[in-house]
Amino acid sequence: MSRAESARRRDDKNLVVGAIDDNMVYPVLVWAFSLHTTALTPPHIVIGFLTGHLSERNRKVVGKILTYLGVSHEFLELASDARFITQGHISPTTFTKFLLADEITDLNVWIDVDTVATKGWDSIFDVIAQSPEEVKLVVAERGNEVSRNPKDIVKPSDLVFNAGVLGWPARPRLPWSEQLDSVEMAETQEQFLFNSLYASHIAQIPETFNTLTYRKDHVRDTAPPFILHYAGAHKPWHMPRLFSPACSSYRCPWSLWFDAEENMLGEVAHSPHINEVHELKNQALTSGAIGKSRDYSGRALLKTLQTLGVLGWVLIFVAKPFSRWIPRGTHPLH
Repeated sequence: MSRAESARRRDDKNLVVGAIDDNMVYPVLVWAFSLHTTALTPPHIVIGFLTGHLSERNRKVVGKILTYLGVSHEFLELASDARFITQGHISPTTFTKFLLADEITDLNVWIDVDTVATKGWDSIFDVIAQSPEEVKLVVAERGNEVSRNPKDIVKPSDLVFNAGVLGWPARPRLPWSEQLDSVEMAETQEQFLFNSLYASHIAQIPETFNTLTYRKDHVRDTAPPFILHYAGAHKPWHMPRLFSPACSSYRCPWSLWFDAEENMLGEVAHSPHINEVHELKNQALTSGAIGKSRDYSGRALLKTLQTLGVLGWVLIFVAKPFSRWIPRGTHPLH
């Protein structure tokens, strides 16, 4: 797409930016449709991807399905970089937020694709537009006490902000490439680098604009977060849907994602794309690698449930009494 065509599509629309690779092809459909249907004015969505990380077939499939859904969108290919590394379940694609911030200098909001939106999320655009001149980035509060001293940072949750939702005013970005060369090896380099650069230049908005699911045991239908962020190695799309009612019955945080998925599937149910959508859904069940650390325990559980099928209910029944020793957010046990 030419720059002129991109500019025409973006005119008079709120601008959302995200990025995917071949492991996020199905989730991006749910993400984009939830942003589209819950916004007061549907946004234009720019989907970035690193060269070699998204197949041409997957890009075309996503494009035609989003077009059918009425989602205004475009794809933007970005050059990969050897410094963009995989860290646990976090892929090199997470570094595209630096590239996209440099590429798109208009007011926009970066939103991680492992999120779901509810009505009211797009009020963030007004906050960004009204932010003082000295503010270079609008981010959500973490909801816990954090230090701005880099020496106090031991784990990602110690950082001032999570970089899953980033509100960019139409102001110059800070240079990041040289600092990436010298940044110490951290558990999540991209999060550490963002905090190192911007922690002193932010305006903070309520946590409800980027609510991490490990901070939510359940969701109130009367007051859900505006943006719910499914942090961690295991995601809602990894759960065999045979077991999702066990989660939705008590409105676990994943239930909002399942609601958004149901809305998207209902919209394409009678379309010529329905078989491709179900194929992507099935592929998403096993997307991403499974490591051996405790962080992957929930992901391993979901894979086991998929293998067991209906017998998985026995495992859930037996494991429930021990759920307090199982990491929070390991659904359907929590």
